[in-house]
Amino acid sequence: MKAKELFLHGFVTVLIITMIVWSRLNMPFFQPILEGSQLFFQLIVAGTVIAILRNVVGIKTFGVFGPAIVALGIVRPGLFYGLVLYIDIFLVAMVVSLLLHKVNLSSSHRMAIILTVTAMTITVLELIGETFHITLIQLTIFFPVLITSWLADRYVMQVTEVDWIEPSKKLGGTIIVIAISFAIMTWSPFIRFVSLNPEIWGFIILLNIVIALKVNLRLMEYVRFRPLFKETGSYKGAMGLGRRNRDYVGRYNPRNLFPHIRKDRIKRTLHQLDIPTPETYCIVTTKKELPCAEAVMASQKDFVIKPASGYGGEGILVVKKDAKGNMISKGKKWSVTQVNRHITKIMDGQYSSEWTDVALLEQLVVTHKDLEGYYSDGVPDIRVIIFEGFPVMSMIRLPTKESGGAANMHKGAIGMGLRISDGKAMNPFWRGHGGNVTKHPDTGVDLTTLKLSDWKGLLEVASKAQAASRLGYVGVDIVLDRSGPMVLEVNKRPGLEIQNTNLAGLLQRVKYIEDRMMDVQFLPLKEKIKLSIDWDRRGWK
Repeated sequence: MKAKELFLHGFVTVLIITMIVWSRLNMPFFQPILEGSQLFFQLIVAGTVIAILRNVVGIKTFGVFGPAIVALGIVRPGLFYGLVLYIDIFLVAMVVSLLLHKVNLSSSHRMAIILTVTAMTITVLELIGETFHITLIQLTIFFPVLITSWLADRYVMQVTEVDWIEPSKKLGGTIIVIAISFAIMTWSPFIRFVSLNPEIWGFIILLNIVIALKVNLRLMEYVRFRPLFKETGSYKGAMGLGRRNRDYVGRYNPRNLFPHIRKDRIKRTLHQLDIPTPETYCIVTTKKELPCAEAVMASQKDFVIKPASGYGGEGILVVKKDAKGNMISKGKKWSVTQVNRHITKIMDGQYSSEWTDVALLEQLVVTHKDLEGYYSDGVPDIRVIIFEGFPVMSMIRLPTKESGGAANMHKGAIGMGLRISDGKAMNPFWRGHGGNVTKHPDTGVDLTTLKLSDWKGLLEVASKAQAASRLGYVGVDIVLDRSGPMVLEVNKRPGLEIQNTNLAGLLQRVKYIEDRMMDVQFLPLKEKIKLSIDWDRRGWK
């Protein structure tokens, strides 16, 4: 740890201890004030409870502490009626959002309309409550309107772009967390105890630090990685989200480099280093650059539009022209105006975790003959986890009719592990369909017969992309074009489902490399690839 960081940590620690001691010494004076400020301590305790539910249990929610604010809003009407009213308001916002998504409005105007309609709904309920003296409805003004509107819009967006299963799980998790937060907030003796004991404030901070540093697998991840456990008989080598973020993304991926691996920026780097990647026709950063996109629509027979900071395949539009020159995507005809609206939604950040985004128009890949028959539509892609130049684990994602041609396992694509030693496919995994399968549901081909021909060349392309990003632990997404492997993007926080498709733990392999890092860190990439292939043949033992 650097001297500056040590100083800051020490300063913050001394400051917190000083505040606690000062509060304890002056408690006779502060007690009446603190007893009248229970709201803040309700939020403090609920925040920690939510953090535990998310990072220890593994409950997925929309937002981190938004549920705590919602729980605070239903304290007065009570849990049952509060949730009923909250869900009613959520449904109103959701219906409005569904209608507005079909109009293709920009996200800022869409959110403004949703917020307005939601606020009007709450106002009408308030007026009815005042007119007919219904106390329950009179309390709806305390509901967090903005958060409700945002949650509903995020839910609709994910349902539209992915499917309804995962967003609905998140919505259910959000409601569960709201209910638990409500129970904690309304436990008056406990909240009073916390507010009048400054030592507990310090304990809450310490508890959060310990949990953040010590939890390796969330309880839900024991269920998620059950196929891995059945194969190995242990969870010891499995990597969970906490371990990934803390020990590998946090240590090996400097945050100041994150902006440089956005799709548009990393593609410039890859092009300059002659690392193969789909040709970029146009990058649209402002509405003034839409004529560039229109020129692509006029000149190219097919192309792909994608957000630079998108995730989970959201916002990607594959466009092909029919015999009459009409642009076809998602089974319907698109006009230039409609495509421009989609690009505008990308720039508004609708498919990104950022406030704004950039739209890329690039070459549509023609899939290599090695993959013929192993997918029904769309384009398969290959994920390779690279750690400091060493290929660690790989998988291929094969689109199905159920996935709508998307190489997204959450949508219904099939995932298969690819052996680092030779590129041979193994363990076909179809999420939501009982796990393992043997044949592709649409083509009937035996999935286990898949083996990629130029496997070492593909690993070399992936390792070069990792080196170009300057990040240490990444997932490189590759498409196998008829001309060879091409890099789609470099992921700074690669997902963990790859462990189920390989029936092997990422943690075991990464630690194996770490144990030898002093001896191998300065080897050329080709030598590192050879070592990974040899280690894989020996079972990473």
